[in-house]
Amino acid sequence: MKRGLEVRLLIVCLTLVVGLSALSVRLVFLQGTETGRTSHKESRGFEAKRPLFAQRGYICDRNEEIIARNIPVTTVKVDLRQLGKCNEVIGGVAYPLAMMDPRWATAGPKERNRILAAKRRELFESEDPDDVVRQHLDFLVKILVPRLGFESREALLKKIGPLGHGETIIAKNVTEDVADELEQVIRENRLQGVILQKGYRRWYPNPDMACHVVGIVNHEGVGKSGVERSMSAYLAGKDGYEVTRRDAQDLALGKSQSVVKPPIQGLSVQLTLDLSLQAIVEEELDAGLEFANAERGTIVVMEPGTGEILAMASRPAFNLNLRENVSTAGVNYATQAIYEPGSTIKIVPTSAVMDLGLANRETSVFCHNGHYAELKINDVGHYGWMSLEKVLMKSSNIGTYQFAKMMPKETLYDYYERFGFGQPTGISLGAELSGLLNRSSNPTDHSRISYGYGIDVTPLQLTAAYGAIANGGRLMKPTVVKSAIANNGTKICEFKPEMVRQVVQPWVAREMREALSQVTEEGGTATRARVPGFRVAGKTGTSRKAKPGGYYSNRYVTSFAGMMPAEDPAFVAVVVIDDPRPSGDLKPGGGTIAAPVFAKVASRFVSAMNLVPTVPIPQPEIASQ
Repeated sequence: MKRGLEVRLLIVCLTLVVGLSALSVRLVFLQGTETGRTSHKESRGFEAKRPLFAQRGYICDRNEEIIARNIPVTTVKVDLRQLGKCNEVIGGVAYPLAMMDPRWATAGPKERNRILAAKRRELFESEDPDDVVRQHLDFLVKILVPRLGFESREALLKKIGPLGHGETIIAKNVTEDVADELEQVIRENRLQGVILQKGYRRWYPNPDMACHVVGIVNHEGVGKSGVERSMSAYLAGKDGYEVTRRDAQDLALGKSQSVVKPPIQGLSVQLTLDLSLQAIVEEELDAGLEFANAERGTIVVMEPGTGEILAMASRPAFNLNLRENVSTAGVNYATQAIYEPGSTIKIVPTSAVMDLGLANRETSVFCHNGHYAELKINDVGHYGWMSLEKVLMKSSNIGTYQFAKMMPKETLYDYYERFGFGQPTGISLGAELSGLLNRSSNPTDHSRISYGYGIDVTPLQLTAAYGAIANGGRLMKPTVVKSAIANNGTKICEFKPEMVRQVVQPWVAREMREALSQVTEEGGTATRARVPGFRVAGKTGTSRKAKPGGYYSNRYVTSFAGMMPAEDPAFVAVVVIDDPRPSGDLKPGGGTIAAPVFAKVASRFVSAMNLVPTVPIPQPEIASQ
């Protein structure tokens, strides 16, 4: 019996031991697991990662004059969690009390810290935590309202909202001087909960120049148009960050506990534009549009040997800094407007027929005395037999078609493509239109395309085509970017001139320049494009504006494409004035509207580009005494 009792007691003890051991293991497991989870959660929760924004690269012209740069700005945020914690903000309430201590004025840094610590303890013991938070917020608001431009205390408090969790932005694009002052006042008064996030804002020193070429960035600094968009991979840089840690009491740890990854500044981009030439083009385009009572137009200037764009202006335009009307004026007329070019396109069939060996400058065709009845083609004059040179000089539609007929239709269309029509030029501006080249077998369409109807082009395409006539027959890819440059001035990459194809033989281009130079001489359609001291080669264009089902009878697109000096052109320029409505009896046309604008631009380019006259300048006669 005694032994049975011992066995039962042993079983009970073993059961208790096993049960308690299992419970102990479970407790240890739970404690370890939950501690790990809590520790991980707290560690993660008490880290703050703030971005360090990279500077976007500068944009400059070919002479390194700044076009786009950055100005330092600050975004002001408040930490709602920190503002709501008494232990975080109590120093800002204790500081003015400490300053009133008689010992403060003569105390050193260590003694002042002891006075401040004593005041903190007093507040902890005597003040309600919510009152401390409210006093700190009141003082902070008093500091912020005048410096950030808020109308009232209530307006700022509404912006801040309820305290609790997260951050909220209360001001953007605060200037550097205001931000520096604010930072100093906050530091001196031991205020908490304000985050001054340093950054940069894009700024354009000449905001009314080349707006469509330069383009814009959005509020996040991302390029949205122009070079700002097409070269964004070079300009953008790479943001860094700073990670700060807070202890278990939610207090910020020292700088030694922070992790910093510095930002990488973007590359600067050098354009082919020359701002001195760009200024001339902008001024003369505005003057030409005002004279013509027109709203839309463009001037494109290109260096023919390289394809580099020296100047490009389009209207309507917008201010790069203000961007008030960018939604309506953001279209770049030079690359995004298409129109039927009229007689400026006559360089294609006339140069093609010479390139094929079917004609030369002296080859004559019959112009049907101004009326080609079979296809209803008319000329402004009653012309009979005229040479190729004379056909261009008088801008004969019938004569141009006669030369176009010397080659198969498909061959003519091939030459239009070789000159770059019907396809984008590939310029680094984005959103470029390709125009329209219709390979029609219809005889009427074939005739119309020879003198500039039934084909849509952009002004930039026309500029590149005339560049091929100017440089010996080579179609160059238009470019606006020369190089990408590092912060230390090292050129990371250069964008070399790129030839697309040889369009016509060099001698043909030379003969075409001679023929086009007659267009600006007496008897030609572009006498108003002449520049004293230089031979100007070029061609006028006047085309009716299209409408659904036909054309307007009294609305036109006028243009002039020219180069100077004709012997060895330093530049090619295309002027397009859309829908001119000049006052008085002046009839709108390429020779009356666009050619004079070219002459004014070219005359001012003479000194800006240091061009040497190639022909004698007529001297005024001096009356004999």
